[in-house]
Amino acid sequence: LVTRSRTARVGLVLVSFWVIVALFADDCLVQPACWVGGSDYQATPLLARYSPLEQFRGANLKPPSAEHWLGTDRLGRDLWARLAHGARIILLLAPISVGISLIVGGTLGLVAGYYGGLVDEIVMRVLDALMAFPQILLYLVIIAAFGPSALNVVLAITIAGAPGIARLVRSLTLDIKTRDYVAAAQTRGESPWYIMFVEILPNARGPILIDAMLRVGYAVFAIGTLGFLGLGLPPPSPDWGSIVNAGRKFIQAGHPWDALWASAATAMLVVGLNLLADGLQEELGRYR
Repeated sequence: LVTRSRTARVGLVLVSFWVIVALFADDCLVQPACWVGGSDYQATPLLARYSPLEQFRGANLKPPSAEHWLGTDRLGRDLWARLAHGARIILLLAPISVGISLIVGGTLGLVAGYYGGLVDEIVMRVLDALMAFPQILLYLVIIAAFGPSALNVVLAITIAGAPGIARLVRSLTLDIKTRDYVAAAQTRGESPWYIMFVEILPNARGPILIDAMLRVGYAVFAIGTLGFLGLGLPPPSPDWGSIVNAGRKFIQAGHPWDALWASAATAMLVVGLNLLADGLQEELGRYR
């Protein structure tokens, strides 16, 4: 489906660029010692050229050059290295957050849609209460309560995203459970869990997959927003939001590179995910 859609191919190229950069920023992927966390292992830069924490004396706030492709930040750290390693954070936390949201929200939506009645009312009213909070406020409350960390960022995005996924899955379940193959499974005496996860869920995978891709883009924005507000990963983590926050102070001083490159990287990744989702939606629509 991806290869048939020009829109999806463009999105795939944009997303693949950052995936490759994240995987090969250093040689950790090809070194078994890195996998097991060997204490004597030191990662060697590959695509990133330098370590994201390495400070170059006398190279503070330098513009792009042959030595530092995207320039350096206020502490003399290479911006390309920080963007490359920041991509690892984004491309790890965003899919994990959306994946957990899919499991939690998808299960709740299946149960509410299949059983209906009182079960549906209880589940959906609780989720509606969560959706009543603005997402950014929900992020702030959760992070403020538990502190900034990768785990709490994932928790915040999961809690904020699960209600929307549950509503989507519930609406799909209400439609699919009226189909003949579901009635046939009920006649055979299959259990409700079998019907939900074997008969209903696979036939709803198209819209769920497209929605998940869009939500990964939302999660990228959420991680960047939390990093910008100082509520994401603690320093010196090179997440893109904190890079924008640190660099915005130097824009009027003639050094826009920190904020510019990190913002462009975020936009490039999110646009790629949206194009990929749009292309898949176009192709799936041809089979309806």
